[in-house]
Amino acid sequence: MGIENLLGSKARIRILRVLLDKEELNITAIAREAEVSYKTASHHLEELKSMGIITEKVFGRVRVFRVNHDDPRVKALKEVFSSIGGLDGGVHGRRDKQG
Repeated sequence: MGIENLLGSKARIRILRVLLDKEELNITAIAREAEVSYKTASHHLEELKSMGIITEKVFGRVRVFRVNHDDPRVKALKEVFSSIGGLDGGVHGRRDKQG
């Protein structure tokens, strides 16, 4: 999958931002943080895993995903998202309000 496909989906970009920010989460938490459905998150996580961008650990029925820091593309993605305000500023590149 080329860079166009990797970054061609808003949902996939949101999921990547969440994982780069939070490091490790299960599918439900990723879907909630990225504001996508569980099914959408699961689909994109499988694609990202097949590309080697993320890794998966299974604990019984719980699947936990994290970014693969050994992949040079992950470092590049982190730099890109940081430079456009996409990591520390929440999923949409803005600071979340605390209430």
